[in-house]
Amino acid sequence: MSSDSTVIAASPEKSKTGFGSYGWGMIIFSMLMYFAYAGWVADGINIFTPAFAARNGWDEAKLLSLVAPGGLMGVVGAGFFGQLVVKKGPRFVLTLCLVCSAASVFWFGRISSLAEFALSFMAINFFASGFGFIAPGTLMNNWFPRKKGMALAVATTGFPLATAVFVPLIALMFNRLGITLATSIWGVLFLAAAVLGFLIVKDNPEQIGRYPDNDPTEERASVEELDSYESPFTVKRLLKDRDMWLISFGWGCLWMVTMGIVVQLVPRLMSIGYSQQSAIALLSAAAVCAIPGGLLWGWLDQKFGTKTASFIYGVLYIITLFLLIYQTKNYALTFMTVVFVGIGLGGIKNLLTSMVSTVYGRFDFGSAYRLVVPISLIVRTLAFLIMGIALAVFKSLSGAYAMFIVVDIIALGLIVLTRGTCKGKTH
Repeated sequence: MSSDSTVIAASPEKSKTGFGSYGWGMIIFSMLMYFAYAGWVADGINIFTPAFAARNGWDEAKLLSLVAPGGLMGVVGAGFFGQLVVKKGPRFVLTLCLVCSAASVFWFGRISSLAEFALSFMAINFFASGFGFIAPGTLMNNWFPRKKGMALAVATTGFPLATAVFVPLIALMFNRLGITLATSIWGVLFLAAAVLGFLIVKDNPEQIGRYPDNDPTEERASVEELDSYESPFTVKRLLKDRDMWLISFGWGCLWMVTMGIVVQLVPRLMSIGYSQQSAIALLSAAAVCAIPGGLLWGWLDQKFGTKTASFIYGVLYIITLFLLIYQTKNYALTFMTVVFVGIGLGGIKNLLTSMVSTVYGRFDFGSAYRLVVPISLIVRTLAFLIMGIALAVFKSLSGAYAMFIVVDIIALGLIVLTRGTCKGKTH
């Protein structure tokens, strides 16, 4: 008998509830990856551009324009590592991307030209999409095919935690230690995470004698079957697959609305009389609300299904958009709006991943995810185009919010059309 077969025969944890000790390890590690991803490719931009502008005497507006190519490389990386995770598994992708991210961050702290700023930030985005989006999502699907809603809800708290914690942390590090030393420390942390991931992360629970969902009543696959499985959902087939496009555009539109609301929340609150400091504090409050918000969406996903939870999510954001349109400097109304924004902020990334798992199942998830993520990322970026058009035509954010309501209604229609059952291999 092979060593793998011996592992399969080992006694699993007896509990049918919860995630199990090793399952919790996968969730916490994924949460840390989501945290690092959000911090380095999104939230940290608030600190990176003014810090480099001050250190090197560069124009901050010019630096902001050089951030955009990094976002595009994130889309490319999602496609590339989505394909690689199908071939090699999430542990390989995590380890590779964390090592390369360590080198990219180390370089980022030592740049001396605008070209290097653009290129190093592109590298960070490219590799972060692998360790911070593709691999954790695949890991959660492989370990928790039925409990994916709650597992993802806990793991994706890394995103709002980055908004609340990473920004002040990196600002403190840059101010106290300097950019070069601070990024060197983060490079070492990425290398340590690569070693830890290589040692503890397992692509599937069967590799160490555990059951999917930590449930001994679940049917396990053999390690040989998992390693040799080839999904029938090829790229060619997926490009003709109705549900792949519905998920990519439906949940991509929800993500676009989320992005449009969050990136303009501070200017909107300032336009009705709040100071910049107060508006930023309210954005931070929304990020904190996103943590229990994510758990709420996970519970709804688990209780009523991902499709129903996603429909409720879309309806919530229509209400939120109306609150933003009719927003005044009324503290009760503002508090309600901020809570709604935060609750929504905590849901989109786990609902998108969970829906792919719902439709394509544990075995075919990776094949579909490699296309859904880059396409939905492209749809998400249209938020900036819509805001630009709305501001040019209507001269106000209210016009942009009205356009996002239309986008949200379209998303609801696409959600309704998406199947709510699995058509991939489940056993």
